[in-house]
Amino acid sequence: MRRFLLFLVILIGFLPPSVAAGQDRVRAEGMASIVNNRVDSARDRAIDSAQRNAVERVAGIMVSSSTEVENFQVKMDRILSESKGFITSYKILKEERERDLYEVHIEAVVETGRLKDRLEAVRLIVARKSKPRLMILFSEQAQKDAIAEAAMARYFMAQGFKLVDAEVARKSRDMKALQATADRQQLTGIAQRYGAEVLILGRVEVASKSFKMGDVEIQSSEVAVSGKVVNGDTGEILASDSKNRKGEFKTVTEETALDLAKQMKEEILERWSSELTNTVTVKLVVSGLNYGDLSRFKEILNTEIRGLKELQQRSYARGQVELDLEVKGNTQNVADDLSTIMLNQRKVSILEITQNTIKASLSPKK
Repeated sequence: MRRFLLFLVILIGFLPPSVAAGQDRVRAEGMASIVNNRVDSARDRAIDSAQRNAVERVAGIMVSSSTEVENFQVKMDRILSESKGFITSYKILKEERERDLYEVHIEAVVETGRLKDRLEAVRLIVARKSKPRLMILFSEQAQKDAIAEAAMARYFMAQGFKLVDAEVARKSRDMKALQATADRQQLTGIAQRYGAEVLILGRVEVASKSFKMGDVEIQSSEVAVSGKVVNGDTGEILASDSKNRKGEFKTVTEETALDLAKQMKEEILERWSSELTNTVTVKLVVSGLNYGDLSRFKEILNTEIRGLKELQQRSYARGQVELDLEVKGNTQNVADDLSTIMLNQRKVSILEITQNTIKASLSPKK
């Protein structure tokens, strides 16, 4: 047994530095099209593609070898944009041009320790946000909107997002209200009615034209897909963007919607990451509070709510106050602290908690 252990120690000592340092040596290929005879540009893009493929192979092995595979694509998309940062070195094994394609084969050293940390960070972002339910709604019910909405829905479902069926809302008057309103209260009311924590409100615009190539008539379309991501709890806009492409109508509509979905997902994850590491806005609605006690109640919040950075009063009407709390923490922690507060021997009762909203009431005076 001692001889075996000694042999094992000696063997580990002679392992290549890449293995001992938590690195993997991976072979990967990348290809790129040569445009306007720019071989140098195509070569660079082929190398980038090969590097991404190298990181993807290592990440795929790491994720699939664990029990956490549900959000694989979410994690992959987040790390591939940073693939060069995980590659400590690479060498080109083979490169060649074949007609309008440039192909590169590389051997890359991928730093698995950093990669594992990144995968874990993205997993925590999604998990700590409790996998919010998403509803996608486009402004019209034309073919262009159906194509774009379906493409976005497929993408977000593949990323591990839970989707709320938009058909119920589409059949009601709420559909027009969602597209037309800028009022936060109305937006949040509609979102909560259908159980969606996040809304994506989209719009598709198409300009088509025909031209002839010989005896063949070709139709080309320019498609622009725009959208905004709205927090269903607070009505706050989390992201707003647009993408456009030219080409065959159905294909280009799907591709443009997919481009926009990817961009929005990145912006959503960045926003959530910032909230988890910095501060988050919690909307607090408290009823049963007379105006004379309002100032005292806000003073108590400032001393009793852990991590409270700032407090803003949004409205007060008929004994009900609406406050925005900027806190370092999460909604559940705020609710836990609220439940221990007493104001003139009146206890705060928690009535409802959603991802960013708490509804509470003060018990009646004895």
